[in-house]
Amino acid sequence: MINTIIKRAVLITYVCTFSLSTFSAKLNKEKNFEAIRKSLGAGINISLFEHTWSTADQLLQENIDDKLKKIAQAGYSTVRLPVAFDMFMQPQSSNLTKEILQKLQDIYKNCSKLKLNLVVTYHYGKLNPDNAYTEFERVVWIWKQVQNQFRNQGYDKLFFEVYNEPTIEPYKWKDIATKIVQYIRYEDANRIYIVGGTNYNNIDELKELYRLPDDKILYTFHFYEPFIFTHQGASWEADKAFITNLPYPYNARKMPGMPDKAKGTVVEENYKKYYHEATITYLREKISETKKWCDNNNMPLVCTETGVINSVKQKYRNNYLEEVTTVLKENDIPTMIWDYDQTFSVSKSNGKPVKVIKKWIRKN
Repeated sequence: MINTIIKRAVLITYVCTFSLSTFSAKLNKEKNFEAIRKSLGAGINISLFEHTWSTADQLLQENIDDKLKKIAQAGYSTVRLPVAFDMFMQPQSSNLTKEILQKLQDIYKNCSKLKLNLVVTYHYGKLNPDNAYTEFERVVWIWKQVQNQFRNQGYDKLFFEVYNEPTIEPYKWKDIATKIVQYIRYEDANRIYIVGGTNYNNIDELKELYRLPDDKILYTFHFYEPFIFTHQGASWEADKAFITNLPYPYNARKMPGMPDKAKGTVVEENYKKYYHEATITYLREKISETKKWCDNNNMPLVCTETGVINSVKQKYRNNYLEEVTTVLKENDIPTMIWDYDQTFSVSKSNGKPVKVIKKWIRKN
C-alpha cells in the first residue's frame, strides 16, 4: 500500500514537474516573441522597389545605402521595404531574377550591420476576388524563392509581410492567407510572418481575419484615418480625397466648404464625420479598442503604415503625426511611418527626421 502511494506521489510529482517545465518553456517562448515584436520599435518605410511606374532595371540601379545609414543614425529601429515582386521576373516565368534576390540580400546585410530590422513586403500583387484561389500559388512560389535566399538568416531581425493591402472578401482572404502561411511555413519553421486584414489592411478587418493557425505571426494594420485628411489632394485618390485645406485637429472656423461634387458621395459622408474623427479622442478609441481585442485573442500587433501626404500644411501634418504616433505608442504598437522621402516624407532635405518624428523615435 505504501509503495503504491509512493509510486503515485512520484508520478504526480513527475507530471507536475513536466507540466510546469512545459508551461515555463511556453512562457519563455512567448516572452521571446514579445521581445522581438517590441524590438521593431519606431520604423520607417522606404518607398522605392514598389514604383511600378519605373522599370526594374532603373530600380535595381538605385543604391539606398546612404538612406539606411541616415535612418540608423536617426535612431529608427526598423526599415520596411515594399517590393513589387511581379516587376522582377525572369521572362515568361514566375521565377524571380537573381538580381532582385541579390539586391535584397545586400540590403539585409547592410541593415544587419547597422543594427536595423528589415521587413520585406509583397507589394502590388495580382490577387483579386476572381483569381484568388489560383493566383495565391504564385504568391507562395515567389515567397519560397525569397525565403530560400534567406534560409537560416536573421530570424529575429528579418520579417516577411506576406501580402500588402489585399482587397478580396474577408472570408476568402482569411482562407488564402492561411494557405500562404502554411505553404511557406512548410519550408521554414522559424521565420516570423506579418499578416493583415483585407480592405487595404484596414484596422477593422483584423476581427474578420482573426487568429491564423500559426504561432509565429505578427498581425498588422494600416492607419490613415481620417482618410480625407491624410490623403487630401492625392491624385490616385481623386474620387475619395479631393477636398483640400482640411485642418487637423478639427476646427470649425478653418474648415473648407464642401464642394457640390461631393454631395451624395462617400466624400460627403466623410466630411460630415470629420468633426468627430479628426481628434485624438477618436484615434484613441479606434486604436485602443483594436489593441485590446487583439491582445484578448493572442494576436501580437504592429502597424506597418501610417502617415499623411506632404502637400498638407506642415502645421497640420505635425499635429496629426504627433497624435497618431502618441496613441500608437500608448498602446505599445511598433509602427512604421510611411514614408522616408517620398510623397508622405517625414524627412528634412538632409535626410534627418522632422522634429515631431525625432521626438517619437526617442520615446521608442
